Amino acid sequence: MGQVALTASAWLLPGASEYGLLGDTISELVLGRYGWVQTMAFLCAGLGTIALALAVRALTTGTRGSLLGAALVGVYGAGALVSAAFPTDPIDSPEALSSLTTTGTIHVAASLVSFPSAVIFMFVFARTFGRDARWRPLAMWSGLCASGTLALLLVQAQGPLVGLLQRLMVGVVTVWLVMVAFRVRAIALNPTVGGAPVPG
Repeated sequence: MGQVALTASAWLLPGASEYGLLGDTISELVLGRYGWVQTMAFLCAGLGTIALALAVRALTTGTRGSLLGAALVGVYGAGALVSAAFPTDPIDSPEALSSLTTTGTIHVAASLVSFPSAVIFMFVFARTFGRDARWRPLAMWSGLCASGTLALLLVQAQGPLVGLLQRLMVGVVTVWLVMVAFRVRAIALNPTVGGAPVPG
């Protein structure tokens, strides 16, 4: 739910903010009107994603890639918490990146770690899920979401559509997290769903 709240605020808050949907990043919404809504969305997304990382780790323990994948999900969640604690500086041009405050530098560093982590954990779990019958239905989707996120990450740049591309990327990650959360719930309610994991 936290990640859904983040995605919703990223798309809807520009309607009430002076920061726009197409050219401004999600983080810049914190600087505008009702910026506290975006800050709370970061907090909820971060805490929820870390909780999901722990749940996925518990339900995939013993399958190769479980620890690495769950750790990277946790890193992505921590990135949202850092974004809440250390708001971005206004970035109106590529040149603005050379004059960041300490807070802005921490924020950018967190983004540079958390977004690639999302790509990696989806690729890792594509293999991990494929080795566990309970998770196998999500293996292909993990690969597709990872590929889509990587493509959107690579085409992002400071330009007229940077905000839109970032929102699409976060949306793809959200789809993955929501699918995994529903699978966690299904396995928790019926531990034998799908069968047993493949050892190793």
